[in-house]
Amino acid sequence: MEKKLLLWCSLAAMILSSCGKNSTEYKALKSQHDSLLVVNAQNTAELDEIVSLMNEVEENFNSIKSAENYLTVQSNVQGELSQSVKDKVRADMQIVTEILNRNREKIAELEKKLKNSSIQSGQLQQTLDNLRIQLNEKIAALVAMNEEMERKDRKIAELSDNILALSKDVQDLKVYSDAQRQAIESKNRELNTVYYCFGTSKELKNHGILKSGQLGTNFNTDYFIRVIDLNKLQLIPLKAKKGKLVSKHPDGSYEFTKDANNQAELKILNSKNFWSLTKYLVVEVDI
Repeated sequence: MEKKLLLWCSLAAMILSSCGKNSTEYKALKSQHDSLLVVNAQNTAELDEIVSLMNEVEENFNSIKSAENYLTVQSNVQGELSQSVKDKVRADMQIVTEILNRNREKIAELEKKLKNSSIQSGQLQQTLDNLRIQLNEKIAALVAMNEEMERKDRKIAELSDNILALSKDVQDLKVYSDAQRQAIESKNRELNTVYYCFGTSKELKNHGILKSGQLGTNFNTDYFIRVIDLNKLQLIPLKAKKGKLVSKHPDGSYEFTKDANNQAELKILNSKNFWSLTKYLVVEVDI
């Protein structure tokens, strides 16, 4: 998205340099150029903020590696622990717990920012999912180490309540994240769902779809075929000698062709452009 905006900005700047500053064309292009610059700046700021938060979470994970390693070693030590070791274990557990708490909050913040951002990036979402998995794994490991320490010395269990509460928070965050993901997927399905139908002039009129040669406003939607992914609808056999569009779709985004039996078919050349004006396709056919 950012590269496309920069390309448009550069192109607009080149065109502006060749236009008179008082011309209507210059003013229109200048306005569009300025708008693109604003959008690009906003996207860059959003991306920088999201990446900065992700880097901070990664740095937090890296900062507790030494404490995690020490806890792992001590949880596997056989026999009674010395008082100095107990104190070190208690202190390291406190450090790890606090940092994981901070990362839990930052991951929740990242979820919210990415959801509300104009930037749609599968790579950013994958990175966020990986951070969430890493957090859950570290909390699970911390809970296991704490349980092992409790078996060795009940006094080390002072932080167990905080650790268990942190584990519950992560589970709650996972439920929330799953719900958010399902909502986003549902929205994407809604945006990508389209409907089409074809029929003779009489058939379309009978269903209230065609009125005075134009698309009606109160037609029978049950007559339409539903397609949940517009990108998969590339070719529609019309089972007729020829067809013409009743609904409005941009020129150049489609073409009428013939199949092997000389029957008309509608070929969609650019799905995104074709469905940009309406999600309902109506074709009048001549049998």
